[in-house]
Amino acid sequence: MKEKDKQIKEELKELRDNIKETKEDGSNEMLQLFLGIIMLGLGLFLFSKRVIVHNSWYAWRIGGFNLSSGLVTVPLIIGIIWQFYNSKSVIPKIIITFGVIFIIATIIMSIKISFMTTSMFDYIIIVGLAAAGSGLLLKTLFRKK
Repeated sequence: MKEKDKQIKEELKELRDNIKETKEDGSNEMLQLFLGIIMLGLGLFLFSKRVIVHNSWYAWRIGGFNLSSGLVTVPLIIGIIWQFYNSKSVIPKIIITFGVIFIIATIIMSIKISFMTTSMFDYIIIVGLAAAGSGLLLKTLFRKK
């Protein structure tokens, strides 16, 4: 009987020690993970509310010649015509691929992003939330076990 009581006391002591270690670590990883996600999301949301996106017509400049954004579709059209004329050739596939890449690049280059005027307090809150959320996420995701 005394041995069982002694064994039970030892097991309880081990459990208490384990609980103390987890409390000292502050390792409530799921809470930190979700708190980090919420803080990062809120910071990025507030940041995106302060950003203005404009678009405009864009012209490729090749040497002294300006190629407007509408003319970028010409290689795509030529590639599609050539593909239907000779479907076994590889060259029209390359032309179509470059035509699509040029169209996407033109769309991306026509976008202008600017940051609205904001108070220093709002800016610190936005950057602080995003930084603290990123820190919590990195802490929980890359913690050594």
